[in-house]
Amino acid sequence: MGKYDQIRMVEIVKIEDPDSEGGLTLIFRDNKILKIKVVDGKLVSEFV
Repeated sequence: MGKYDQIRMVEIVKIEDPDSEGGLTLIFRDNKILKIKVVDGKLVSEFV
């Protein structure tokens, strides 16, 4: 799970459900943002 180490144990400040793209956006302390959405039936996540 190395991809998510940067948000491990970091406080969530805000959740946008649904976000502007129809997915889910988690906003963490220190302006770390994780966007999650379904693409072709699979969950896709990216840090912004």
